[in-house]
Amino acid sequence: MSDAPTFVNIVDGTDAPAAGGAVMDVPSPHDGGLVARIAASAPGDVDAAVAAARAALPAWRATAPLERGAAIARFARLFDDEAGDLAELIHREMGKPLAEAQAEVARAAEVNHHFAAEAERMWEQYLPSGGAFGAGNHVRGEGIGVVAAITPWNFPVALIVWKLAPALAAGCTLVVKPAQEAPLAAWRVCDIARRSGLPDGVVNCVLGDGPALGEALATHDGVDKVAFTGSRRVAEMIAGWAAPRLKALSLELGGHGPLIVLDDADLDAAVDVATVQGFANAGQACYSVNRVFVPRTRMGDFMDAFRVRVAALELGPMATQRGFDRHHELMDDARAQGATVEGGGTVAGRRLAPAIVTHARHGVRVMEEEPFTPVVTVISYDDVSEALAEANRPDYGLVGYVCGGDLRRTMDVARALECGTVVVNGWRVVVAHAPYAGWKGSGVGAELGHPGMEAFIRWQHVRVLA
Repeated sequence: MSDAPTFVNIVDGTDAPAAGGAVMDVPSPHDGGLVARIAASAPGDVDAAVAAARAALPAWRATAPLERGAAIARFARLFDDEAGDLAELIHREMGKPLAEAQAEVARAAEVNHHFAAEAERMWEQYLPSGGAFGAGNHVRGEGIGVVAAITPWNFPVALIVWKLAPALAAGCTLVVKPAQEAPLAAWRVCDIARRSGLPDGVVNCVLGDGPALGEALATHDGVDKVAFTGSRRVAEMIAGWAAPRLKALSLELGGHGPLIVLDDADLDAAVDVATVQGFANAGQACYSVNRVFVPRTRMGDFMDAFRVRVAALELGPMATQRGFDRHHELMDDARAQGATVEGGGTVAGRRLAPAIVTHARHGVRVMEEEPFTPVVTVISYDDVSEALAEANRPDYGLVGYVCGGDLRRTMDVARALECGTVVVNGWRVVVAHAPYAGWKGSGVGAELGHPGMEAFIRWQHVRVLA
């Protein structure tokens, strides 16, 4: 489509083409056609965006919390008005089925409204000393500074909002760097922010090649914090760039989600969790159910029901050719190592049939690595301690799931899972007012809830001695 639109950077409230007018293509995951062109930014374009964010920081940080909350609420309302367009952009640029894209935008809208209210709850505390210890102690928080928000393609709206909304509430300014594979909906979020009346320079957006711009942001003297969601490999690179400069980091990385089905679980509910969370977004989600642990005595009944549910699924295309190719590599590896693979073939283009793997053992890649493709491995167990040990074995700890009947026993198993989030007897993971944190190799810090806002705050103690 030769008339594809061109999206340029947003810097200090204005459209800003990349240096020299350089652009790059955004191909469609549906048919390979051209969806849009975007600015192909260079490190000099990062300099301009960071300078705009630094110039806007003092006034935004000094804005009264009630006023910041009101400004974020205006952004949230305009976001609500344009939710349909945002979902359409997600569907077009990364292939997510429209209903799933609409759900992503709806959950992001909840986060916006939550942090509009949370902004009003920025507090200062007086701690009395008395006597020879002085007149008192004042403790206050303020925005940490300029935040580089670097996000992936699989949830291009939600994972921008998870950083943008709490950072704004805390009094920070931002430079947003969306994934080059799916930058359009994220760009639109930043455009909504400027059109909502947020001051120029508070939210800036730089488009283009991920590694080059990520390094430029993580090493920039004007950036105080890097908030990143993506792979562990890239996170290690970002941490390596940021650490010598002592920048604050939030890293939300991958998962290898276990679902433990207890012997008294409602099997229909367990199958629902495995199906919905195993294959949402064609498996391209960090919270996916990747491994299901089923009592050996219930394995037959579970598999019969699971196969029926999975056979009825129609998935969207894989967002990237890299992910499509990796899926087939994982299936070939599983077969080569003696596992049984059901489904998992190519349907058309980059569309895949969902896959179920059984009889896998240690060393099979789907047992060791986050697949990020539409595959669920089902493993039988005899004792729940065996299931817990295997669920906790890989160096991941993002989201886990438990289905059981007796609630006390089920909760004991949930608490024993080494994951930042554990969902019991259901599949809805995220709520705006509770933290979402990765344990072990799944991340550093937390997003959402009050901890998600504190991640963007620096603290000051003013001790009054006389």
